Amino acid sequence: MTRTSSLVRLASVSLSLTIGTVASPGQTAADEEVEAQQQAQYQELDRYFDRQVNEADRQRARSWRRNFSSIKDYEKSVEPWRAKLFEMLGGNSYPNSPLRPQEQLIAELPTHKAYRVWFAAFDEVRTYGILLVPAGRGPFPALICVHGMAGTPEGVCGLSAKADYHNRFGLQAAQRGFLVFAPLDMNSPAKRKWLDKKAILVGQRLQALEQFKLVRLMDYLGARSDVDAKRIGAYGISWGGRTVMNLAALDRRVAACAISGHFNDLIPKMLASSPRSTAYIDTPEDYAFFNNHFRLFNDADVVSLICPRPVFIEQGRKDTVAYWEASERAFQPVKEIYEKLGIGERAVYSVFEGPHEVHGVEAFAFFDRWLKPAAPPGSK
Repeated sequence: MTRTSSLVRLASVSLSLTIGTVASPGQTAADEEVEAQQQAQYQELDRYFDRQVNEADRQRARSWRRNFSSIKDYEKSVEPWRAKLFEMLGGNSYPNSPLRPQEQLIAELPTHKAYRVWFAAFDEVRTYGILLVPAGRGPFPALICVHGMAGTPEGVCGLSAKADYHNRFGLQAAQRGFLVFAPLDMNSPAKRKWLDKKAILVGQRLQALEQFKLVRLMDYLGARSDVDAKRIGAYGISWGGRTVMNLAALDRRVAACAISGHFNDLIPKMLASSPRSTAYIDTPEDYAFFNNHFRLFNDADVVSLICPRPVFIEQGRKDTVAYWEASERAFQPVKEIYEKLGIGERAVYSVFEGPHEVHGVEAFAFFDRWLKPAAPPGSK
């Protein structure tokens, strides 16, 4: 036997003895002590991340350099943040494809016709939705109407028997003379989580993909001869409200935007539940979390990318998705931005007596004002 093999054998025996050694009863750690150490470490890390959140919010506020010298200077100063927003949401790496739209007439009513529509977003991924074309002669102002969780394009457009919190706002818009497109987004937390987890593993996010599909929807509507491409608005409820907020921030072709039930004071909405509102950290909705969000944007910052175009926030007093008083406070920086540019009337916060639903009263008056031909955009 060599000296090396002897040393290996001795080491193996020593290791076996060490592994087999058990502390005497008086030396074992109590379960309570083990848990106490776990809890101490958890609390240290929790406090650390709380400090990071607070610092991130301060860093975000310092990083914006808005120029209020003129509307043109303002737009130039915020322009680089559009790409940052798309990147935060998951990136814009999708190629444009020929739209190749397919339309299927499904209903013909006195006020409008309804179609199912599919067109290419990219590769083999299509955008699907319901198109409502008003009776009469175009070109019409258009309205993109985006549903929230558990919603559908068919429900938004009055093609489902059962009414819900969307209050058929797409149908209402068509009856008011708007050409309407209600796109389908993934409409349940389970579907969104499943797809988003797969997306993360290949360097993407579901939200960015869906935002790109809406950019392609702008291409589709802008190419239609019966649409006035300079009068395309977007109206969304719940997560659909957040989605149209992002769309209007990312795509300057959106002439006016209404966000229903999802403009928030971001940090509490993400991290601090209360009797009035549920925080995302206390839900299974992981898809709502984005890398470095607090260092880059709060909701007011996203809406600042919509400026100088008109924006409308609709919020119910009984809504527990966004608590109206906190939401209204979070809107004040938006109002200040518009007022500094001398266009304060284009930023509107409206509270109604009701729950998490499309109210559709003041919002439609807002769209009538800014998108109807009698009121050219920017003329008021």
